[in-house]
Amino acid sequence: MKKLALILLVIIIPAASCRKGINAVPTGTWNYRLLVNGADIGSAVISNEIKGGNYVSTTVMEMDAGYVRNSTKQIIIETMEFKPVRLEVYNVTEQNGQKSEMTTIAKFTGNRVDLNAAATLSTITIDKPFILEGNYFMNELIKHGFKEGTILKNYVYEPSVDVEEPMLVMVKVFGRENVSINGKNKKLIHLGFSIENMKNIDMYMDDEGVTHKTTIVMLNNKLELVLK
Repeated sequence: MKKLALILLVIIIPAASCRKGINAVPTGTWNYRLLVNGADIGSAVISNEIKGGNYVSTTVMEMDAGYVRNSTKQIIIETMEFKPVRLEVYNVTEQNGQKSEMTTIAKFTGNRVDLNAAATLSTITIDKPFILEGNYFMNELIKHGFKEGTILKNYVYEPSVDVEEPMLVMVKVFGRENVSINGKNKKLIHLGFSIENMKNIDMYMDDEGVTHKTTIVMLNNKLELVLK
């Protein structure tokens, strides 16, 4: 279950507006329900702002499956050109009366990553260009007008999944589909994601670029984020 939540955290794109003529990723805050196999088990709040000349994207996810509780906060700081600056991930898990905490902070200087993971310091050099899971893909989708058939690829660094290698992420625009959101049918833009060899990741947006649903099917579980 925790791995499902982490993968979902990786591919969340902050909601944005793609009105005609837009030339920058907008800011805002969006609230989501978190469901597993149709049952509400938590929530997520996603915000995006410009601060100190950088984009700052924050995701807070709370999950309570009864036998396990998990709280994750991720803060991404990137330049206006989507170059990595800093990444912070705070994770708290409570299970069987025991509580564990994990803090990961990564600072970026070009391809060098100064990493503090669970109070262990290390420096890593990544030999390929990479981005953080921030605003890059949304910006590119806006530039392409969410045109059906558009395919975008880039390497995303996420130390909660792998501290040494970024993951190859591909986004494809499939077009429009009728989707049920909180009992209402809506015609939304369907984006399909692939992270390395993992598939079955889908995101549905309206014409304003607002994400209404993100779905992952993995290990016989269906994990969803649904806009409140």
